[in-house]
Order: sequence, then C-alpha cells, then structure tokens
Amino acid sequence: MAQREDLINQLAASMGAGDYAQTKYEESRYDPDTGTLYCNGQIITKNTIDLAEGFYKNMQAKCDLKTPEGRQMAAIYQVGLEGIKRIRKAEK
Repeated sequence: MAQREDLINQLAASMGAGDYAQTKYEESRYDPDTGTLYCNGQIITKNTIDLAEGFYKNMQAKCDLKTPEGRQMAAIYQVGLEGIKRIRKAEK
C-alpha cells in the first residue's frame, strides 16, 4: 500500500501539485471529524460503523447465556462493541 501512495504522490508532483512528499504507511487510523476509520486499505464510514454496532448488539442478544458456547459468542460480540465504543470516545 505504501508503494501505491508513493507512486500517487510522485505522479501528483510531476503534474505540478508540489514537491513529492514521502508517505508513511499507517496500518489504521480513525478520523474523529468525519467518523471514518481507515483500516487495511479500506475506508469504513460512520454509517458502516453504526451498522456494525447494531449487528453486534443484535447477535449478542440472540446468544444463549445458559451454555458455555453462548457465553463465549456473547463475549466475542462484546469485543466488537467495545472496539466501537473506544472509536467513538476518540470523536469527543
């Protein structure tokens, strides 16, 4: 991915967009102004994050907490919900 960004910067510089700036690859980052998560070369919008939160809540509610497997799945969904919560804290 970093090579692609470098190539884009070089192309922009050759088209008169200014000096070529070395880019640094970031595996993931969150933009609190837009609510967008940039992760593994993907752009994950605030709307998609909201949908993910709803999915995790819905799936967690369906877990049978009387069984070890159900409790484990509920805990897995909770991990996703906690990740979203931490992302949203960065917005403030």
